[in-house]
Order: sequence, then C-alpha cells, then structure tokens
Amino acid sequence: MGIVSAIPEKCKRCYACVRECPAKAIKVEGGQALVIDERCIACGNCVKVCAQGAKRIEDGTQEVLAMLGGSEPVFACIAPSFPAAFHTVPPGRVISAIRALGFKEVWNVAVGADMVGKEYVRLYEESRRTGKPVIASPCPALVAYVEKYMPTLHDALAPIVSPMIAVARAIRHRHGAGVRVVFIGPCIAKKNEIRDPFVEGTVDSVLTFKELVTMLEEKDICLDDQPESEFDGPRSHIGLSFPLSGGLLKTAGIRADILDNAIVNAEGKDRALTALREL
Repeated sequence: MGIVSAIPEKCKRCYACVRECPAKAIKVEGGQALVIDERCIACGNCVKVCAQGAKRIEDGTQEVLAMLGGSEPVFACIAPSFPAAFHTVPPGRVISAIRALGFKEVWNVAVGADMVGKEYVRLYEESRRTGKPVIASPCPALVAYVEKYMPTLHDALAPIVSPMIAVARAIRHRHGAGVRVVFIGPCIAKKNEIRDPFVEGTVDSVLTFKELVTMLEEKDICLDDQPESEFDGPRSHIGLSFPLSGGLLKTAGIRADILDNAIVNAEGKDRALTALREL
C-alpha cells in the first residue's frame, strides 16, 4: 500500500479523482478508482477532491508513538504554517502540546527556510549570469512530477534541500546522529520526500496536522490547557513567511518585479503544470 491508497467500499464511482489527478495515477478497475503507486506523486489532490472520503493516507501516528516510547530522544520540527491549522489557540500552546506528547524539543522549520533562502540567492545570481533556468525544489510533489514525467527538466531543479531536511540536519548536527526527527506539517508529499535516497534517514517520520490532532486526542492533551512556550533551537527570521505566496522569494530577499518575467511565481496544480510545460 502506497502513501495514498483507495478505500473501495467508500468509492461512489464519481471519478473526480481520476479527472483531477495531475499524474494520471488513478485507474478504474471493477468500477472502483484505485491508486497506481508507481505513478503517484503523493500530492494529495485526490484526497482533497474526493467527497466520499474514499482515499486513505499512510498513517504515521503508531510509528511516532513507538519512537516516543523508545530510549532515543525524539525531536519535532513543525512547519511554520501551523498557526493557520490551529488558529483557535495561541501558537505557544501548540508548541507545549507537542512537547507534552514526549518530544524532547520542538523546532520551527522556518529556521531551515532561512538557511535554504541563502542558497537560493546564490543560485539566482548564478542563473542570471548563465541564463540556465532554475525550478525551486522545496515542494516534493513538484519534484516528483518533474522526475517522473518531465525528465528533460531534471537538471533545472534547484540542487537545494527543502527547509524540512535543512532543519533536520541542523538538529542532528547539534545533538548527534543518535536522535530521531519527526516532521509535522500540512503536506502529504513530505511522507514521500523522506524516502528519497539522497536524504533518506534525515527525517524518521512525518505527521500531518490531522495526525497530530489524533495523537493529542489519544493522549487526552487539550490545547486550551497548555501553557504558552517558545520553540527550541535557533530563532527564525524572515523564513516564517515561507508558506505564504511568494514566500521563498521573500525569504531569499529576491525582489520579483511584476514587469520582469525573469521570475515566475506559479501556485497550485494548474498554474504550476502550465509553467512547467512552458519551460
């Protein structure tokens, strides 16, 4: 079973997932829509469009609970978009709740965004000199799409890791290789990214925000009852803007003028794919 799989008994044969899958990774067999693992890029689009809830996402909660019950210290790094997912409580309470689950420290992935932003500045200046196009690579679904379906653009992918990998490497650099690192964020494709041979072993497991909520509920940890606390690790700066529209450019300090077509900022499945096809 892959990262995204079908639940046949829930499928009502509307085939919205078939129409909306950018990777053509869903087939119809026996009247049921089934995910083709080798074609799937784990973008989660089929999960979003399925009104019947007939798609299952690989669950990392039991794996993480086992880590927390082990002898090795477990560090959490959470995506800077988390205040939007938990908008009813102050961010500091979410940090405390994660720590209450048993995590030794909680780091903000915005720290990693600050680090990779510096590398994008260097790459941008190099691109302007050479004229070689660059495709930003923090999105694992987009990277997987290019690698599988647009291999001629592979060399244009920025050879820069995502903020998740950068902050995990920082944690291991500070605390040693014998720690466990868990990423918490909104993106299903992150579960696929940690299996990439180039970064495998850097992040041990990935939880979505929904999975985090499930774990908090199982442990009877109420967000409203938690004290407010700060992140561990270095303080983040402009990297906090990374999840926003144009956030990578903002983090890197690159100004994108509306009249300058040297930089294209394309969001969402349709716009991103159109930009890739044009390139």
